[in-house]
Amino acid sequence: MDFKGDLHCIKIRRYSIYPRYKRGSVGFRKGLEKMKYVLEVVMLMILIIVVPVIFCLILRAVVIHIQRPREQRRDTYTPLSPTLQWMNTAGSILLANNNGNFRYMAGVYFPGSENDQRSVEGIKTTLWEYWGIQGHESAMDEMTHLVRSGMRVQYGSEMRKLEVLYHGCSEEELIAAAQKENPKADEDSFLPKMLMAYRRYGENALLGWDMGRAAYITQWCYFVGYISMEEMLDIVVDAGKIAQEYFQNWEEMMESYLLGGQYWMREDASDPKSMTAERWKIYEALWKGEKPYKNIPYTTIAFDTPLSKEIITNKYGIMPEYEQYYKTKDFV
Repeated sequence: MDFKGDLHCIKIRRYSIYPRYKRGSVGFRKGLEKMKYVLEVVMLMILIIVVPVIFCLILRAVVIHIQRPREQRRDTYTPLSPTLQWMNTAGSILLANNNGNFRYMAGVYFPGSENDQRSVEGIKTTLWEYWGIQGHESAMDEMTHLVRSGMRVQYGSEMRKLEVLYHGCSEEELIAAAQKENPKADEDSFLPKMLMAYRRYGENALLGWDMGRAAYITQWCYFVGYISMEEMLDIVVDAGKIAQEYFQNWEEMMESYLLGGQYWMREDASDPKSMTAERWKIYEALWKGEKPYKNIPYTTIAFDTPLSKEIITNKYGIMPEYEQYYKTKDFV
């Protein structure tokens, strides 16, 4: 059978699909130029449409991150035990004021930090000058006293005397009395603030001040070697449980702490140059997660977290699963 005719037809059909312009011809070049123009137009349209969309998505993600509820801005990678996290949070204003790191005990104790003699001696000096602590016995006495009575007993005694002097006076009348010495006095001035707080809470108005300091300063005593971890946990857990029995949340405890600081300094909180005003700024920055406090300590650990005296960490307070990430640092 002769298939030559059919093969010829197939060959013709095969080559008939090729472009009619030869490569290098004028028509071929025009076709390429036209295609190039079309591609440029398409790319331009993509840039005009897609780039703004991507920018909007990125901007939206940034806004959501900034405006996310403060309850979500917590540190999810802290190596401390829950009990030690709680203690750092109880002493958060002191810790932040001393530029501490919330991932370390008392903000300062991490592998190798005990070799930083400048830091160790600085804390020892502070313990001596402010607390009269210079060894094991004085550390145990002062911190135990702070938990059992603290400054709140002195506060209660003074307020009872003021209550006799200003018996029956309303808050407005107390403000008026304060304005005799300071014309700018208001409800945050020493007299009305202290006496009104005492009328509401008694001497426990300063409980947060005493327990917060106990939670923090006792860790300092441990850091410089005055007490053992067992002794430290025994004191701070007792302090924490007393606070948990009285306060409902971190807000109540921290406001009590700030009130105690104002009583100690005997100043008006409304004075922008006062220590109390500065501590309030730190507290507000901590709650907002503002720099340098990116993660909010009060949302990292719940106020009602069970506290334990059991030692479940290494000597730095670091849980076993995090030890490999925290290596010893050398200090000269």
